[in-house]
Amino acid sequence: MILVCGVARGGIGGATARLIAAAGATVFAVDKAQELLDPTIADIEAAGGRCFGLVADLTESAQTDPIIATVVQRFGRLDGVANVAGGTRAEEWMKLEETPTSSFRATLNLNLEYVFRICRDAAAFMIKNKTGGSLVNVGSISALTSAPYHAPYGAAKSGISALTRTMANEWMHHGIRANTVSPGAVATERVMSRATNPADGGAAAAPAVKFTSVDALGHTIVFLLSDLASGISGQNIVVDSGISSAYCLGSVGLGTLAKNP
Repeated sequence: MILVCGVARGGIGGATARLIAAAGATVFAVDKAQELLDPTIADIEAAGGRCFGLVADLTESAQTDPIIATVVQRFGRLDGVANVAGGTRAEEWMKLEETPTSSFRATLNLNLEYVFRICRDAAAFMIKNKTGGSLVNVGSISALTSAPYHAPYGAAKSGISALTRTMANEWMHHGIRANTVSPGAVATERVMSRATNPADGGAAAAPAVKFTSVDALGHTIVFLLSDLASGISGQNIVVDSGISSAYCLGSVGLGTLAKNP
């Protein structure tokens, strides 16, 4: 049984859920609205897989905290978790000095806090029942260097990487692995439908960017959930088709380095 948080059909979570089911596991899907769950559940069932859904707003602790108990009560087991839900919010794209505290907190809640709660509760079950398992949290390349004009998101995703490494350290003797998968520009339906304004993060705003498919992210998550990755824990796997290489030191040019040694 694999819990997947955030399963919209056209996103990373939807692809991940379909690929998990195709690999033979049962999926327990969570999203904030039934209309987000239904298409992915239908895709999985049409392909002969098994998927069960639960509507829950992951930003609300009262709705998030019972999730692990619900899975265990209904199915008696939990083998892994993929925390995919999150993302940038349109209203957070602004200069850092103009960012309201409320916006910062909302983005951290959407991207980081629920991950802590879900993984904490999943690990508690795995430790108590001595089952072990695998936790995969979705980060971002915005956490690798800087996140201009979307600082709250970069901070939240940096937090995921740090938190996940600590999970791997504290829980490794219980047979629990924890890893982060960090995408770059992913061709989700939401991203590809956005406006062309760079401040909106739209696809057309950066025509030179190499987009990564949702299935490429899904395959990586499924690999880390599986026994094929039994020796991998505490790692941050970047899946961005190479775009983060554009931010290496060599990209600034030798002339700039000569002027600023």
